[in-house]
Amino acid sequence: MEEFNIFKDVKAIFFDFDNTLVSFDKLSNEALVKVAEDILNFIEENYPNVNTTKEELTKNLIEISKKLDEEGIYDRRVWWEELLKRYNINAEMEDLYEWTQIYWSIAGNNTPYEDSLDAIEYLKRKGFKLGIITNSDGEWGDKRQRLNKFPLISYFDVITISGENNIKPKPNVQPFILSCEKLNLSVSQCLMVGDDPIKDCLAAKKAGLYSILVDREGKVKFAELYADFVIQNLKQLEEIF
Repeated sequence: MEEFNIFKDVKAIFFDFDNTLVSFDKLSNEALVKVAEDILNFIEENYPNVNTTKEELTKNLIEISKKLDEEGIYDRRVWWEELLKRYNINAEMEDLYEWTQIYWSIAGNNTPYEDSLDAIEYLKRKGFKLGIITNSDGEWGDKRQRLNKFPLISYFDVITISGENNIKPKPNVQPFILSCEKLNLSVSQCLMVGDDPIKDCLAAKKAGLYSILVDREGKVKFAELYADFVIQNLKQLEEIF
């Protein structure tokens, strides 16, 4: 189709992981609620003079998580510490570790989107090189373990976990450029698909790649300003390629 000629030289397609290939935000919020409950118990036992509620802690924790995530701070330990700072409270390392384990025991059980499985199989059959470029889960998280649970992980030719092994996290351009180099392809031959308009799409374009934004719920305002193309689900990649 004439309108898709912009992608005619693409030989490799990279994907973000969370909220692109697998569902994440819903489980993450459920996990934050559970952590807030445990932190409330901790406060009641150790700081009885601090007045707060589960609702207040949850609201503050979700607010902090969004802020730090946008800043590229993925260590959940830092999230818990930031919450406690608001109440002038300190916790031991073992408490921070326990809350992180509670979080990932829930947030790490990610279900692949059905359209992601269909799209990956289709693109592999078409002969594209495939990759994943995703940010680290931070200290005490295990992104590699979560990635390995993806049913079609063996279909990917390159996996880059930015924020680990001295690779700067997205939206830095480094993980995009490194991923292209691993496939011996120029950035102009590669495409990034992701749900984050800034970390995935704008960052990829800054690195010289093409980008496609997957906006499943139509929440991104002026989405076309961030990416070369916008889709609602990954099945639509079959219409482009």
